[in-house]
Amino acid sequence: MRNLYTENEVVMCAYIAIFGREDFNEAEVVKIKQRSLSSIKMKVQNIAAMLDEAGIETSEQVTKLTGLPTGETGRKTNWDVVKQYMELPKAEYRKKCIDILSE
Repeated sequence: MRNLYTENEVVMCAYIAIFGREDFNEAEVVKIKQRSLSSIKMKVQNIAAMLDEAGIETSEQVTKLTGLPTGETGRKTNWDVVKQYMELPKAEYRKKCIDILSE
């Protein structure tokens, strides 16, 4: 059975992909479901690649990972969740992340 990412994990990973690691880092996302740090880091990179394909600016701190040859587009896994947060002002998005981590 696949261990799918929860919405809260995706929201946190997308924040890191967009804004970088000043406010939150992958180690904090691990605490949500005890998923491995390497898995979280890859998720952040995948989201950064999706955002980049959509023309959304991402953090310079995050390497984009599509797992595909240059020029091919990647899968849009969790795009339904990510796209809801792309336009959210940073302060509002940051508060959402703080709420998630304090659950």
